Amino acid sequence: MPIPWHTFYYIFRRKRGIILSECEWGHENCKHIGTAKCFGCLIDGQLFEEKEVKIKKGLNKRQQKQDKRQGSGFEYKNHVANSKLLKDDIRSSMTLNSGATVIEKGDEQIRGLINVMEELKTRTVEQAPGKKTFTIQEKWLSKLKREALAENMDFYYLKFSFFETDPQVYVITEQEQIMSMVKTMVEDRRSKKVLEKDKEILLKHQDVLNAKINELRAELALAKELVKEEDWP
Repeated sequence: MPIPWHTFYYIFRRKRGIILSECEWGHENCKHIGTAKCFGCLIDGQLFEEKEVKIKKGLNKRQQKQDKRQGSGFEYKNHVANSKLLKDDIRSSMTLNSGATVIEKGDEQIRGLINVMEELKTRTVEQAPGKKTFTIQEKWLSKLKREALAENMDFYYLKFSFFETDPQVYVITEQEQIMSMVKTMVEDRRSKKVLEKDKEILLKHQDVLNAKINELRAELALAKELVKEEDWP
């Protein structure tokens, strides 16, 4: 069985210490990154296969539903909202018993392409009409930061609502977390613009090549007609 050309190319570059640690086409969730097949895409997505995201098992059947704890309705509503928003390569899961175990911390963990820990706080009952107050305790934020860093989370924040059925949810975190998110978004958009510009250039090159191919085809057809005329008696 013949060996694919990209395998030879992979061996050639590996001997010279050249290994791709990221996709040249910008796909971060392809399972071939760092393998021989990573060199095989002559066009965007030619050999792309989505990498399976592994999530912790054993807790999911019990944790992804509302229980009878105070505030669990708020946690479950948050989980449903996260799950609807995120794509397949990013999973959002509720932690067992609101993170009160040594296995997982925080109330909700988002894992995959990006890793985020969420802590959720709310009042179980609505206050008197016209009165909305909520006290954020510093120990909540310190605990969240400590646990998020221990689990190598990219970001972490505390979500709260003034009462459990309040449709409006607010987020609080450190300033450096917000600026880190802003920096990440700026870098992502800058990379996207570069990729879009490169794609535009490639499409223009493709148009030029297609025009050249059509020109050559026309010349070939003309040459065939001339050959036929010369063959006439």
